[in-house]
Amino acid sequence: MLMHNITEEEKTTTITKLKQINGRVKGISRMIEEGRPEEDILMQISATHESLRLIARAVIKNSLQKSVTQGLTAINKDKREATYKEVMDIIYKYVK
Repeated sequence: MLMHNITEEEKTTTITKLKQINGRVKGISRMIEEGRPEEDILMQISATHESLRLIARAVIKNSLQKSVTQGLTAINKDKREATYKEVMDIIYKYVK
């Protein structure tokens, strides 16, 4: 699945967020090396996880917009059914 409908602004924002997450992960590693309290480490892990979920949500939204636009409006019943299946597969696989 390619991100066809993403704007340059969305792409830049996503890449910036991923770089921030990368920095946060490196910070978590340093915290562990320094023997910081588990509560502080878990707080950073939780924040990192939530940041990744937000990016995943944006990717899923892009995929669903493409699918809905192309598939659910299709005249061909098989194409519509395939689109419903794709949407359900995405939701089942990535939304936990």
